[in-house]
Amino acid sequence: MKIGALLRNIFIIGIAFLVSFLFIIELMRIQIADGDYYASQTERLLEATQDVSASRGQIADVNGTILTTNETVYKVIVQKAFFTSGSENRIIFRTLSILESCGEEWIDNVPITMEKPFQFTDVSEEELDAFKERIGVNVDATVQNCLDALAEEYRLDTSGYSEEMQRRIAGVRYEMKRMDFSFSNRYILAEDIGVSTVIKLKEQSFMLSGIDIVEEPQRVYLRSDIAPHVLGVVKPIDEEVYQEKLEEGKDYKLNDTIGEFGIELALEDTLRGVNGTRTIVRSSSGEVISDEITQQVQPGNSVMLTIDADFQEDLQTILENQIKWLHYYNDPKRGNECDSGAVVVLNAKTGAVLGMASYPTYDLNDYLEDYNSIIADSTVNGTPSPLLNRAINGLYRPGSAFKTINAVAGLIEGYIDADTPGICSGTYTYYSDYQPTCTGYHYGYNVRDSLKVSCNIFFFDLGRRLGIETLASYAEMFGYGTDLGLEIGGSKGRMSTPETYEEATGVEWTAGNVLQAAIGQCETQVTPLNLAVQALTLANDGVRYKPYLVDSVWNYDYTELIYKTEPEIVFTIDDKGTGAFETVREGMISVSTYATWPLYASTWTFDYLPYSVAIKTGTAEEDSIGKYYTSTVMGYYPAEDPQIAFGICLQKGEFSRYMIRNIIDAYFYDCYEPDVDEDGNIVSPWKRWEGERTPVR
Repeated sequence: MKIGALLRNIFIIGIAFLVSFLFIIELMRIQIADGDYYASQTERLLEATQDVSASRGQIADVNGTILTTNETVYKVIVQKAFFTSGSENRIIFRTLSILESCGEEWIDNVPITMEKPFQFTDVSEEELDAFKERIGVNVDATVQNCLDALAEEYRLDTSGYSEEMQRRIAGVRYEMKRMDFSFSNRYILAEDIGVSTVIKLKEQSFMLSGIDIVEEPQRVYLRSDIAPHVLGVVKPIDEEVYQEKLEEGKDYKLNDTIGEFGIELALEDTLRGVNGTRTIVRSSSGEVISDEITQQVQPGNSVMLTIDADFQEDLQTILENQIKWLHYYNDPKRGNECDSGAVVVLNAKTGAVLGMASYPTYDLNDYLEDYNSIIADSTVNGTPSPLLNRAINGLYRPGSAFKTINAVAGLIEGYIDADTPGICSGTYTYYSDYQPTCTGYHYGYNVRDSLKVSCNIFFFDLGRRLGIETLASYAEMFGYGTDLGLEIGGSKGRMSTPETYEEATGVEWTAGNVLQAAIGQCETQVTPLNLAVQALTLANDGVRYKPYLVDSVWNYDYTELIYKTEPEIVFTIDDKGTGAFETVREGMISVSTYATWPLYASTWTFDYLPYSVAIKTGTAEEDSIGKYYTSTVMGYYPAEDPQIAFGICLQKGEFSRYMIRNIIDAYFYDCYEPDVDEDGNIVSPWKRWEGERTPVR
């Protein structure tokens, strides 16, 4: 028994030694033969990825002239993978000291001044409350309470730095936290720094662990004063928009930029590129094993607009000069207080926007660099803000320009024909309690003549018989009160109806309101784009095209066409064989040749043009006492084969019709120049161009 037990024990011990030996061999194999493999597996667990910014697509005019592009700039970034734990404040201090000595600015959104005496900056109450909530103080906390909270949060209270430097370091630390600084999310400390600053930072890089210099694209506006309302800008994404994009499933980071308005906003998904990926692999001890680009960036697609930059510049100048001339002319009854206006010119055959000007205007670079000065300038002499795009968001009564819609409705619905006479005795007496007047006596005038002299009574009576529902229906056919579908949006405008009138005024609708609505008064409001679309629809015998700003979409460098916009018909008005549009065209041509305008006869202003011009003007009341009017005009040229359609509004203005000749000269003949005196004052809104000329379009 003893021998058997001994043998059994020896056997068990042998087996144990054998197993132990095999384990030792396996461990040696793992550590020596496959050590690198298993080490790499461990290190991959500490892998972090970061975005590499892609270039945003460019914006060009219809001729390919680049208006908005990108340039490569130096940025100072903070990388958590290289940041030595516990040394954050020291590294930030050294970096800020270099930036400050070089005259550079860095990103700091703490609403407290950087110098003593510390004060809250001029931010909204909502922004200040949000800041206090983030740092964990009460809404009634003082500046010092906030600084103390920041110092405690970031361990600055015992650091030995000056109070000003503590404030600066706290500003960076606060922003890093707000922007979710992490291994996978770098922090941009400063942008567009100079080469000399880059050199100094690199010289001291051994003391700036985690601070890196990268070259990345930044938005540049090459013709920043051309169509600023249309082009738009990009801005850092705010938290509210960031959350919205997350809910939409879009891949944005808190340090991304996004379109703020205009084409930059409307075509955000087209212009925005796909960021690349930078992969950093760290060992468990914190050592960086590899740092490489693992996914290349894909630049955004570029956009070509329908606008011609040179014509757009002319259009802006024409509008500004018209308003300056009204001031120089200084007739208190003729628009010398005009302070704003807009003009839209469309391709009459497609709906493409050829030009869109709004006054007052601004420069995109000023908007980005000195926004407060733009706002301050906007209040001088009560001048409205230049930031409003009046071409698509300014709302004005159309005045007598609406009479063309009234005329089309009357002709198509059979209430009149081309030769039906009207009876104008100067006062409309159909109602005993409301008897509006006309500008003269037009006995026996048909619809063409009534358009020519803008007879109120002819259109009072026609509108009354049509009724407000029919008038409103035709107004909608021409685009009033509808979304016109422009890429950058715009106000719909509205037609006066019992519903819209009572909603706008709180006053009950009366029969007399129909008469005023019939001549473009009452509460009818339209944009200059509405007027241009109205003109386009008349020019095309009832075919209304959708206006558009984007001619095409290309790859980044415009070598490959991706998408081309095709003209889109959104509505067609059937004239039922009445020839309504031809009749109205004849009336609109007669307006352009009716030589009763003050200062200059229209036959003089349209002299030497090879074709007829079709227009209808309007003078719409802005107030109940008749002190201010909006001068409107819409039309097209050539009347015989329309190429352009236009809509113009001058608030508190007059003689908007004088801009038409300048627009035609600028677009078709590339010649626009007003008459000026020796002091540079505009003494007439145009020069008399005589003789033959060669069209450029």
